[in-house]
Amino acid sequence: MYRTFQQCQQKLDSSEAIDYFLARQICQAMKQDQNHLLFHSIMATSQALRNGHTCLKLDSESLTDAETAFWQNPEENKEGYLFPTTDDWHQQLFEMTLASECNQPLVYEKNRLYIRRYWHFEEELGEAIHALLHKPVTEDNDSVSGQAKQVIEQLFPKLLTDENDKNELDWQKIAVANALIHPFTIIAGGPGTGKTFTVTKILAALQSLSDTTLRIAMVAPTGKAAQRLNESIQKAKSVLMMNNLMSDEVLNRIPDTASTLHRLLGVIPGTHNFRYNEHRKLPFDVVLVDEISMIDLPLMTRLIRAIDEHCQIIMLGDADQLPSVAAGSILADLAPRQLPGYSLDSSQKLCDLTGFDIPVLGASNQDSYLSLDHLTVLQKSHRFDGGGEIGLLAKAVISGHSEQSWNLLKQGKEQIEWIQSNSFSHWIEAMVEQYFVPLFHHKMEQNTSDIQTINDAFQQLNEFRFLAATRLGDQGVIAINDMVEQSLRSKGFITSRNEFYPGRPIMVTENHYNVGLYNGDTGLLWHNEQGKLQAVFPDNDSVRWLSLGRLPKVETVYAMTIHKTQGSEFSHVGLVLPERDSLILSRELLYTGITRASKQLSLWGNWSIWNLGVRRKIERYSGLAERVFK
Repeated sequence: MYRTFQQCQQKLDSSEAIDYFLARQICQAMKQDQNHLLFHSIMATSQALRNGHTCLKLDSESLTDAETAFWQNPEENKEGYLFPTTDDWHQQLFEMTLASECNQPLVYEKNRLYIRRYWHFEEELGEAIHALLHKPVTEDNDSVSGQAKQVIEQLFPKLLTDENDKNELDWQKIAVANALIHPFTIIAGGPGTGKTFTVTKILAALQSLSDTTLRIAMVAPTGKAAQRLNESIQKAKSVLMMNNLMSDEVLNRIPDTASTLHRLLGVIPGTHNFRYNEHRKLPFDVVLVDEISMIDLPLMTRLIRAIDEHCQIIMLGDADQLPSVAAGSILADLAPRQLPGYSLDSSQKLCDLTGFDIPVLGASNQDSYLSLDHLTVLQKSHRFDGGGEIGLLAKAVISGHSEQSWNLLKQGKEQIEWIQSNSFSHWIEAMVEQYFVPLFHHKMEQNTSDIQTINDAFQQLNEFRFLAATRLGDQGVIAINDMVEQSLRSKGFITSRNEFYPGRPIMVTENHYNVGLYNGDTGLLWHNEQGKLQAVFPDNDSVRWLSLGRLPKVETVYAMTIHKTQGSEFSHVGLVLPERDSLILSRELLYTGITRASKQLSLWGNWSIWNLGVRRKIERYSGLAERVFK
């Protein structure tokens, strides 16, 4: 066994101190200090957690290769560790009494090895959602059904359509109906499929059918995602109001503001606990959760734990986007990309409410897929229609078609363009001139502290963003931000050598509950009415100012990593790939970057890196789906 972490590093490539010390601590607690297999199994489990898995799957390809040792790197003379065959490994772990009831720091079940804490999270969340999916549907009588049907028809008036469209299923309408008969629903779909517009109709329907004003909470994982949810809900309410699809009285009862999950649950500083939990439930009748693909296993468990059993839960997300940074892939586990159909009972109820012939599961699938009644997958993108270049590119990428997607990219004419590899600096300069110079022109106006001027500056900032796969390297976020600043300095727009200069776009990188700013919030450094440099952030229809001394950690945001952009949208995206392969590259990463662009996409990168990225698919190991759909 290794006496020090340095000895471990000499043998195991890419080993981390956290993995080593966790393995040593658990082996000591179990009085198995010299058990090499257990030690390396724990290290591999800890590494799996860091890579987003909730467990170590013993029969995964990376572990079952009998010829290649794990953590091996011949070029650096690191021999790695060769795990035994799966059967032998299983037998040895089984003999260590690691079953869930044995109260060991590890749990081993069904070829999956867990750190007990994460087994608890997965077990608790799985049991809770399983119970939600099997709760009795809402009261079923002719009066209630008739009222619900009337509200749905009001929200989806019959229009004169082409003959070909008469039999087309309106999945938004089905989603609203589904939410009226199930206390827990998930609405999945890609960008532009109308998830937030649909959920606004759901909230309007629920409120219309309620005798009292519903207590509604709207939340998202990050400040930026919450802000986007705010904007989308407000816009949807305006459309419903303008088209007389729902009364002003009902729509005014739908809240205009969303918050982050951490703010909703109430962070207790210095701990991992929240003020709302299993003992003190959230005081809401409806909880709407957006961007659930970004939510990790522990946070989702804590949220479900704090929701009252009588509360309606509605979740939104895109299963093709990147999963959470931390462990878990909640949406992918709960929402299969292809919905085979509904149970006979749900299908009949949905047919009665919508008038559509709802697809029904075959008899052989009725039992195994009964719980998918909670899911509606929106399939028609209003942002990327069938002929849109961005939509076609995104579809080809997420389907793993590297050559097809590359050809689409190179042949792009209106919405997408490929930037030649040898013109990186020229392209950066052109984007600075087109998008960031106008931002500084807003700063130079006379009434720069005027709210309209600042909102115009924010609108200009959201016109374009460089999105990079990595932070480091010549094509990383830090390098691109430096290049943009150098260009702006050369043009005379940045005159200070201080990092706090007027016009600097910033993004908060840590939650700061005392000042109400959260990871992902975007602002600008700007002069206030007194001419003092402060940070300014959007605040619904207004703005809020904050002194630089109270500002939490921030970074410059002319460019940002693709991971940080979930929940964001820009008119034009400049997608930058690294020159060398990185394990962070995947089709999900590229898809997420591509679909942040609403009108135009430019990509800098070469074929070999693109090919590797599109072919690499993120796979996260967990037992959540098995627990939910048991």
